[in-house]
Amino acid sequence: MAIDLWRTRPYTAYNAPLRQWVDRVFDDAFARETPNTSGSAGFQSLPVNVWETPEGYQAALLAPGLDEQSINVTVHDDTLAIEGELTFNVPEGGKPIWQEFGPSKFRRSLRLGSAVDPGRVEAMFKNGLLLVTMPKAEHAKPRQIQVQVGGTTPAAATSGANGSSKK
Repeated sequence: MAIDLWRTRPYTAYNAPLRQWVDRVFDDAFARETPNTSGSAGFQSLPVNVWETPEGYQAALLAPGLDEQSINVTVHDDTLAIEGELTFNVPEGGKPIWQEFGPSKFRRSLRLGSAVDPGRVEAMFKNGLLLVTMPKAEHAKPRQIQVQVGGTTPAAATSGANGSSKK
């Protein structure tokens, strides 16, 4: 359904028909029809924020109106995948007079950059916001390497300090 933007524009008599025609062409080209829930073309995406800490990653997704039972969070190596479904229907006996959303599915997949420990991933859904905490896998965390200081290297210790062996 198109939004009537022409009401907010000042009326000018000389270009009103042309502007209305351009608006109609634009609306017809980009306006969504009723949501398609019977295939991958009907999948929507959710807005997401992701941030990294030294311990792992955190993600926040806006998901108002979703049934928490339909949300599926999956982590594999460095990829987070989230799927779910919005199941809103017009009540029995109701007749829609304006409808900008309907039942739809969503899917979002993000590559994080480092492997995540899947056994420690936590997801919490509260007030339409899905928060996912993903600790990094131990092998993916940066490690401080202790630099050893010694008088000689192992090769120099066997052959002498100047590189020649004693006779």
